[in-house]
Formats: sequence, structure tokens, C-alpha cells
Amino acid sequence: MKILVINNYKEPEKAIQALHNIALCTGQHPEMLDYKTARLVEVVLQKDPDVTILTGSNFMLSKPDTRMVFQSEMDLVRKIDLPLLGICFGHQLIGAAYGSEVVDLGHNVREFKEVKLLGKDPLFEGLPGSIRVSESHRQAISRVPEGFRHLAESATSRVEAIAHQTRPVYGLQFHPERSDDKHPHGRMIIQNFLKLVAKS
Repeated sequence: MKILVINNYKEPEKAIQALHNIALCTGQHPEMLDYKTARLVEVVLQKDPDVTILTGSNFMLSKPDTRMVFQSEMDLVRKIDLPLLGICFGHQLIGAAYGSEVVDLGHNVREFKEVKLLGKDPLFEGLPGSIRVSESHRQAISRVPEGFRHLAESATSRVEAIAHQTRPVYGLQFHPERSDDKHPHGRMIIQNFLKLVAKS
């Protein structure tokens, strides 16, 4: 399976760590493109990946200047008809691309937290109704964007997970790639996403 990771981190070491974590969870060797890649939509379409994953970031999407920097990535989210998974900042990018406001929570959300699943979805196959996953964010989308389903919520973020109603596009406010043996739920979610794509 060809996995393409769009890196949204400014810091090279965080980009490398994200790629490493995704590789561990998928058992694959993903390719990585940077958010600053010229003609991003065109380049991604040429690469024709089976799966595209948008990473987290320390950027704040509530700031207009940041939205300008990531306009081409939001165009990518709207235009490509390929399986897409947005993680944390990537989830917020998906929300912003489809009209949701990104708001500041006024505090950082850190560590493994409990997230409640809302109904059934193949992404959460084999998981309990309440999962523990890694959180690391200060911002969140204010509402479920039009055309999406609301999949999960938590005490800190009302919109923890979304899925497009007709396209294979998912957004997760938490970090599923930051899993370990004590907290395997995130890894299971990524593996479920790959299975979901393989079946389609």
C-alpha cells in the first residue's frame, strides 16, 4: 500500500518522529511531502497514493496568516478523491476546508485522554465504546462540518472525530499514531483505516 504523509510541522525533528510513528503503526514505509511543497495538489495527484495522512502541527489555524500558509493543503482536502486521514492539526484543516471555524481552547490538552465513540463506524471496529488515546492540542473545530458525520467526543473537545458522508475522508483530533503497548487503541484505528481503504 502506498502511503503519503503530508508534514505540517515546522520542526524537522517533529516531522521525522511523526513519520516514524506512522510507519510503526502501519507496518509500511510512507513517503513524506512538506506542507510548503509547490503545486501541492498537482504533486499529490501525480503520486496517486492509496492513502494520504495529514500530520499534526504547532501552527494555530485560528490565525488568518496561518490559514493563508495552508490554503493549498485545504484545496487538496477539497479536491482530491483519495482516502484521507487528518490527525490533530490535519483534522482541523479538514474542518476548516469545509467551513468549520477553528477556535482556541485557552489551554493545552495533553496526555492520554478518554474519548467516547458515538455509534458504529468501520474505523473503530474491535474497539470499546470509550477509548484512551493521545491528545496534544490547544485548538479545535467548533462544529461538525456540513457533509460530515460526528464520530466521537470528549470532555475537552466536542468534535474528536469526523467522517465525510460520501468520501473516504476522516479527521481525528487526537493522535492515533502516538500509541504504545499500554495504549493500543490509536494504532488499531490506523490499521482499521488501512483495512477500510483496502476493501474499497
